[in-house]
Amino acid sequence: MQGLGTGTVTVGIHIAAPGLALQPGAAIDQVARQRLSTVYMPGYKVTMLPEDVVQAYTLMEGRDCPAVSLYVTFDEATLAVQSSQTRLERVPIVANLRHDQLDSVVTQQWLEQPAFAHPGDANPASVLREPLSFLYRLARHLKAQREIVRGKPENFTRPDYNFKLRPAGPPQGTDAPSGGSDSVGVFFGNDGAEPTGNEQVAISIRQRGSPLDLIVAEAMILANSTWGGWLAELGVPGIYRSQASMAPGVKVRMGTKALPHAGLGVKSYAWSTSPLRRYTDLVNQWQIIAAARHGRTAALAAPFKPKDAELFSIISGFDAAYSAYNGYQAGMERFWTLKYIEQQGITELVGTVFREGLVRADEIPLVLGVLGGNDLPRGARVRLRLGQIDEITLDVHGTVIERLDAEPQPDVAQEETEDEPAAGPITIAVDVTEGESDNSTP
Repeated sequence: MQGLGTGTVTVGIHIAAPGLALQPGAAIDQVARQRLSTVYMPGYKVTMLPEDVVQAYTLMEGRDCPAVSLYVTFDEATLAVQSSQTRLERVPIVANLRHDQLDSVVTQQWLEQPAFAHPGDANPASVLREPLSFLYRLARHLKAQREIVRGKPENFTRPDYNFKLRPAGPPQGTDAPSGGSDSVGVFFGNDGAEPTGNEQVAISIRQRGSPLDLIVAEAMILANSTWGGWLAELGVPGIYRSQASMAPGVKVRMGTKALPHAGLGVKSYAWSTSPLRRYTDLVNQWQIIAAARHGRTAALAAPFKPKDAELFSIISGFDAAYSAYNGYQAGMERFWTLKYIEQQGITELVGTVFREGLVRADEIPLVLGVLGGNDLPRGARVRLRLGQIDEITLDVHGTVIERLDAEPQPDVAQEETEDEPAAGPITIAVDVTEGESDNSTP
């Protein structure tokens, strides 16, 4: 960040740049093209790119890293955008700020009241207080502007959940956090080995909308929407996410046209900020790099040309794989949630009715079918007695034993994250026929 106190502030958003070295069609690209996305689950992950490639390009504290950087200049008083510029460069990474360490200290009060201090706390972010305060004010402004376009405020009232797995027995060392889905954080074990299913699991709650959360989210939306519009202006094709309206049933779609995204309240939106973990972002980064290098002639130099059949093939493959990965991750998270219930000896839960016969638990990421809840209105809070857990189908049912509120809570629709998978028991198909060929359809 540059220019605080001068009336004009320039904010840099820096994205790891594997696209500067990796080339379409190369051997490593073939690996990424096959996997299409990193798969996250509690205790483990399968990376889209080989781990040594990820470590070579990730923005790691204490070194100069290749980056695709977006510099946006704002009026310091009104926060109006004055200009933007994209550069290919090396960026010195001074510090990595982690949610699990700083969410409790980088609070709204700490950012908005210069005289406020946490008692007895040596805050490692103190030297960044002034720029973080500006970024928080900017993030709130950008969010408010998007909400005007989308026609209503974003409503993320459901908390995030962090899973932490430890080997059975006494805790050893500390776990290193890593990003997962939009709704659930995952923590990896001490040695990075694949879990066996016997680990001790802890589940903690992190409410959405913390200042650091908001700053990062709005920076990513700003970058994805700015780069998406810039590619369209130059005639360079990209992979976009769009939503025609927020009417019920209108889903987010992927395509090659820069169309509005009603749910986010932006004119166009091209995933570009996670090229180490999503193949669509890597493809878009290649296009952005061509735009940064060639400007108005970028359409001639970009790896993917307008109406390129390869782009449509990538979209089709990614959409299918991403949905499958989300479903797999949801199943793994449900497995560990049921393990948590078992390990903690939980026999009763408090939850909220959100659909006929279905209740969402208040303190753990669990949706379950219930008996005795068909006549309860949406929003009613209830206490449940849990039945037996089925680890094969990942299912558990509950029975309503008490209504906790006299009147249901206001029926406020919960904003879902774009790709949040449905929670619930899995369905297993079993081929019980014998003697059929390998090509038979179950």
